Amino acid sequence: MDIKRLAEQVKLNCNISDAGFWGYYSICGMLMRLRELYRNEHSLMPWEPVLNEDISEWIAARESMWGELEDKDLCPLEVEGEVYDPFEVEELNAVLGRHGLVYGAGYGRFNKPTFFLSRLERKSEVSGCRVYYIGRELCRDLSTSVAMLQGRSVFIRLEPLRSLLWDKFRELQGRKFGGALREAFSLYGIEATEEPSEEFHEKMETLSSGISEILLFHELGEAFESENPDDWLGILSHNSDRWTEFYLRGIKDLLADTSEKGPIKFLVESRERSLLSFYIVLLDGIRKELFPEIMNAFQHFVESNDWSVIEEARRTGYKRADRLMKDILRVWKERGEIGDVKVFMKDHLGTSDK
Repeated sequence: MDIKRLAEQVKLNCNISDAGFWGYYSICGMLMRLRELYRNEHSLMPWEPVLNEDISEWIAARESMWGELEDKDLCPLEVEGEVYDPFEVEELNAVLGRHGLVYGAGYGRFNKPTFFLSRLERKSEVSGCRVYYIGRELCRDLSTSVAMLQGRSVFIRLEPLRSLLWDKFRELQGRKFGGALREAFSLYGIEATEEPSEEFHEKMETLSSGISEILLFHELGEAFESENPDDWLGILSHNSDRWTEFYLRGIKDLLADTSEKGPIKFLVESRERSLLSFYIVLLDGIRKELFPEIMNAFQHFVESNDWSVIEEARRTGYKRADRLMKDILRVWKERGEIGDVKVFMKDHLGTSDK
């Protein structure tokens, strides 16, 4: 197999997707994604420095390329004499797996097509899902998701995960008081004063391995709770509003997290205090807003080591997410207007689209 030619085909679709969707990101979000994409294309580790002059020239060239590609359609992929639609993930991986490769494709935030071609570290079967642990990414787009569910396949992307954890470590180093973040790292023997070394990287690899379990159970929870996937995707595909998109995805993420098959249940049953701490510090703002019980429960847990308060919070969060999702689907089926869905969400979430 001509891996270089395949990577060029996949990268073209990555660039076409980026050309059409880069404007959806905030300025800060875009700069972060560009820096991570630069690291990927130049085979740099998260802790290796990026020279401003070099990345500035690269960004200028990338923006010029996007201008040429923004109206282009995604291209089919030719592999070993066969032509595939770029979203025929299962069919492509049946071929690529023989060569130690794995391919991912789907739709992320803002319905942005996302693609990657990677080396496969290992593969397993869990709860009826095929799980791919992805190593070196030969090419990718701007999207930085660390895990993805596609049908009954779960993709755990270790490179973006390592970058995420390195960013959290750098955040810890910049804090005067580390709080929950300091405790989370210290449970893995990692202190803010540490410098990159072989021992440090071994600790970070142990941490990455643990976090990958949280990611896996999140995706398993999502697969388990996907009762009406087409209807939910229909709402997302008709939406063009950032606020609505973020909260729709936040509700779905909360349902997966609090599912009987999700990560919180796994943490409670396995009594993984160190991973629970990282689950808390990695929660995004919307999930914290939708799930305030978990923050209160964690504070109580730190003092008492009582896992029942975490389980109680999980059950409460699940009921809320399940009710919200069912009500949103009902509004969508009855009215079929994304504006009505947004009004319902604002009324029931008590938030505003600032």
